[in-house]
Amino acid sequence: MGIFRVDQCESTQDLAWASQPPTAPEGDFYLAARQTHGRGRGGGRQWVSPAGGLYLSWRLQLDDPTGFTLLGGLAVARSLLHFGAKPWLKWPNDCWVGPAKIAGTLSDCRWRGSLCLGLVLGIGVNVCVDPAQLPEQATSLQLCSEHPPDLPHFTEFLMGQLTDLLEVHRSQGLAGYLDEVRALSIAAGTSVRYWLAEHERQGIVAGLDDQGFLLLQSGVCLPAVDRLVVEFGSVDQ
Repeated sequence: MGIFRVDQCESTQDLAWASQPPTAPEGDFYLAARQTHGRGRGGGRQWVSPAGGLYLSWRLQLDDPTGFTLLGGLAVARSLLHFGAKPWLKWPNDCWVGPAKIAGTLSDCRWRGSLCLGLVLGIGVNVCVDPAQLPEQATSLQLCSEHPPDLPHFTEFLMGQLTDLLEVHRSQGLAGYLDEVRALSIAAGTSVRYWLAEHERQGIVAGLDDQGFLLLQSGVCLPAVDRLVVEFGSVDQ
């Protein structure tokens, strides 16, 4: 396993893809103290990457990437729980604490037909970010924990969780950790609004199916959405 660090880059996702494919089964990690053009899910939108955050991309050779975005979110949630926060997973790729986002993941795969040529999992976590630098409706671990870790300590713990879950994924697939994801995800009965091809729709969550897709009580199964808003009373998340 290789670990490569830079002070600044445009995007750790781009840095990982531009590098040589990993030779170790655990893959290679690419970390930056800051990103100038960090990327998130949906239309190539750019994301704020202030100092004090964890910006990591993990490049792997993987035969079956099914559910790997959920694996990334679970590793983040486990790490936040370990350090005293109380996170929940906002399907498919965000981690929140209460009404504020604390982390996000982005899974990029490259294919030749049905063959996965490689995967890069990107993760951004607000660990020690100055509160003044946080966007609206965002939080950080230092605000959510009585004893927050420093950034290197959190990074090391998270990478350990990722490699542990990778072993589960390779031996059991998504089924090996899906119940843990379900336990941390949006509760059944929660109202959501979602967008597909710029059309807004509404539904009530039933849970996650065996592929990690979002099930609604209406019977609709959502493999993916352009955007999802979770409604809690008068607060949208």
